[in-house]
Amino acid sequence: MKKVQGNDSFQRINYLHQVSKYMSMKNPALSSYYGNLIVSIAKKNVLKIHPDIKRQMCKKCRCTLIHNVTGKMKIRNKNKLKFVVWTCSICKTERKLPIDKNKDHTLWVDKPEAVVEIIN
Repeated sequence: MKKVQGNDSFQRINYLHQVSKYMSMKNPALSSYYGNLIVSIAKKNVLKIHPDIKRQMCKKCRCTLIHNVTGKMKIRNKNKLKFVVWTCSICKTERKLPIDKNKDHTLWVDKPEAVVEIIN
């Protein structure tokens, strides 16, 4: 059986993300602290944070964004492109994510050529 490098760090990042999501409803400052821990663990172990986790975090204060709790979500059109715009209610930072159906906006992680090896 092959061991995955940084497996314990990935588990810790996953746990901290869940705790950050839970605490964002009660204490956004504590959620930001857990978000900072996630980023520091990833940097220290030279790991990439999964894009789904990254998209749920504010880029400035690193609080977990939840609709109508810690952030506002709006859909905007600009030059025939659609974007989801998240606005953090703590630091007022905006974040744009493309959502156009006609264009191919799939993440590289989700593409079949990204999978090199499956470890059981």
